[in-house]
Amino acid sequence: MPQLNNQRLLFPEKAVAGYLNGASRAPQLKAVAAAAKHALWWREENAAMSIPAFFKDVELVRQEFAKLINCSDYNRIALVPSTSYGIATTANNMPLSKGQNIIVVEDQFPSNYYTWAKMCTTNGAELRIVARPEPDSSDSWSDRVLAAIDHKTAAVAIAQTHWADGTIFDLKAIRARTNDVDAWLVVDATQSVGAYPTDIAEFQPDVLCAGGYKWLMGPYGCGYAYFGERMDNGSPIEENWINRAGSEDFRNLVNYQDDYRPLAGRYSVGQHSNFIMMPMQLAALQQVNAWGAANIQEYCAGLWSGIAPLLSKAGMELSEVRAQHLVGLKLPAHIDGEQLATEIERSGLSVSYRGDSMRVSPNCYNTPEEMAELAGALIRSKN
Repeated sequence: MPQLNNQRLLFPEKAVAGYLNGASRAPQLKAVAAAAKHALWWREENAAMSIPAFFKDVELVRQEFAKLINCSDYNRIALVPSTSYGIATTANNMPLSKGQNIIVVEDQFPSNYYTWAKMCTTNGAELRIVARPEPDSSDSWSDRVLAAIDHKTAAVAIAQTHWADGTIFDLKAIRARTNDVDAWLVVDATQSVGAYPTDIAEFQPDVLCAGGYKWLMGPYGCGYAYFGERMDNGSPIEENWINRAGSEDFRNLVNYQDDYRPLAGRYSVGQHSNFIMMPMQLAALQQVNAWGAANIQEYCAGLWSGIAPLLSKAGMELSEVRAQHLVGLKLPAHIDGEQLATEIERSGLSVSYRGDSMRVSPNCYNTPEEMAELAGALIRSKN
């Protein structure tokens, strides 16, 4: 694919100026706002909705998300309101016995933690938390996950990219090890899919969930879930009419059906045809697919390489095992945290703080000048 140039013009300037916080929430694309405005206009002009309107955009959205993760069958994609909904659906169908364990990593995002913690408590299983390696450790975080898996492991529930510091986990190696012990692999891709290459054919998860309002540029309240073969005949956490076979035939909805729509179709949330959000999601996913995750990584890598010498001057070196779109900068002791916050605000930048790190998450709308401002703020904050 051709090299990606800066995409700032696709966003309102006010929204993206100095915005290095895409991991928190994406700025809204002009095209997504236009889709919402058109949907609202149409709603004002029309009371009823045609039957095809309940299904057409839904199918297109599922197809676009399937492209993003290299899924050959979009019928394996469910539309969910959040990552936690997809995780809860998985837990509702995954067997867990007393004495088994579920593996998560330290400081994992809560939506991929609470469900497993409760499930382990309820079933007398162990929630095994794999600690982050020390900076001078010879083993990687992925190595530690692999070492934690044993014959009692029921599942590894992990992110592709750690939400706090950008660590990339070796999902292919973890999948191979879970296969050895017949354990599930459940992936939270909220902080990766759309901005980091995500190929389910490579690491073959049983489940992959992603919130749609971050790197997928969609509205808050939308998300996506891929469900593999282990979930083919499972039970949804809600029973709604549109997920049943033959739901396109409104005249026969009272002739209740035992069969669901194919594959993951049974797991989509009720009212997922949302006539405002669905056009927004479609416009967002089409744009993300047009950019290409590999191109976004390359673009963001260029942003970081431009300030690497300045970061070194501030006493910080970039980790090699990380994404380019999400980086946790561990603040050295000689950085005055309060002064840094003041300098960041003065520079008109937006970042996040997670523990003792500053999380910086740029995208294709950011500029080298904004990254230079970031580096300058760090240098000026030295004690």
